[in-house]
Amino acid sequence: MMNDSLFSATFWMYFSYVLSFVIPLFCGITLLILKGAAYSEEAGMHPRRVLGVVLTFSGLLFIPDMIQDIHAYRTNEFFLPGFDITIHLFLIPMYFFYFRKLTKPEKIAPEKIWLHFMPGIVMLVAGLLLFPLEEKESLFQREFYDKNSLFSIFRYICLTIQASMITVYTLRILKLKREHVQTMEENYSSKENIDLRWLNHAIPLAILYAVIMLCTSFTQAVWSNYLVHLSFICFVSYLFIHALNEPYICYTPQHAQVKEELLPPCEVKNCPDELTIEQEDEISPVFPPLPEKYLKNLGMKREKMKDELVHLFDEKEIYTNGNLTINDVAALLGTNRTYISNLINNEFGFSFYQFVNKYRIQKATILFIEHPEMQIQEVASLVGFNSLSSFISSFKLNEGITPKQWKQRYVEYS
Repeated sequence: MMNDSLFSATFWMYFSYVLSFVIPLFCGITLLILKGAAYSEEAGMHPRRVLGVVLTFSGLLFIPDMIQDIHAYRTNEFFLPGFDITIHLFLIPMYFFYFRKLTKPEKIAPEKIWLHFMPGIVMLVAGLLLFPLEEKESLFQREFYDKNSLFSIFRYICLTIQASMITVYTLRILKLKREHVQTMEENYSSKENIDLRWLNHAIPLAILYAVIMLCTSFTQAVWSNYLVHLSFICFVSYLFIHALNEPYICYTPQHAQVKEELLPPCEVKNCPDELTIEQEDEISPVFPPLPEKYLKNLGMKREKMKDELVHLFDEKEIYTNGNLTINDVAALLGTNRTYISNLINNEFGFSFYQFVNKYRIQKATILFIEHPEMQIQEVASLVGFNSLSSFISSFKLNEGITPKQWKQRYVEYS
């Protein structure tokens, strides 16, 4: 029997195995019992619950993996080699579903979910059929791996599938994140809490874990097991912390969930959620040319709507509402968000987020000049920014310098 002292590699392997199922189970169950993660007919399960399910299953998957590997190290017998290799073919799609739910909050058909798990199911069944339940070979002398060429082929096939899945899923998530950011800019005036900026760190961390997993799969050294498990624990902990702290806004073309009452109710009889066929004809460039008289009336309508929009921002200063959305503006103007989005994009050349922040920054510069005694934090709050960091980044993007530098240049020395 191997030495299990505190300084032995085997002890740390046991320790990492225990953590690799205890921590995901704890995190998963915690997320599942948290309130405020209700099911939505339009978007399906809340991302926090999705992550709870994923973490719970991840922990459960590592329990048989731990049992079989500890048995192998204790008895020098290899136990279910196919399971140990194919386990990540199930983990990779599960974490993809969580990232997808964050960036594209739509329900996924059950049949599509099973398609993602088919590579893992096929390889697991093949591994169980091709290799005996127990091999009377020494795991530490690597006789089984060196002499069994069929097992080596099986292992390389699994690793190739893993690498392909990681590549495809990573590219898909990055694409969905870009689309999500664009959607947020088209519909929200403040996005510091909904732009999923933390995914910029979570995705590289996931890739790092995947690379470690692939690299250590080429060796059967004891240290490779707990290195994989410890990197997995760091990844799980990072996701868990952000799932607890990050808000989530479900926004699809059919569903917009905003919990706060941001503006007074608008007395409008007809505020359709989507464009009618006639309205779609008005703004879509792919339809045949319309009669000149109709186009003239359309131009007058758009100019009137444009003037009313500018009036809301210039005179009413609705941009000072830090949680302003395009739905709020559409309701005040008695139209729908699609029409307003099209109007802002075509007439001003900005997204809704950029359009609102232009007004906010302009108002901030006026306040700096008229009230030089005001603190930057106070100005940021007055013009509609929910955080100082968001104000500074937006100010620098529009003016090329920070608010402090702008005050030093144009206020203190004027």
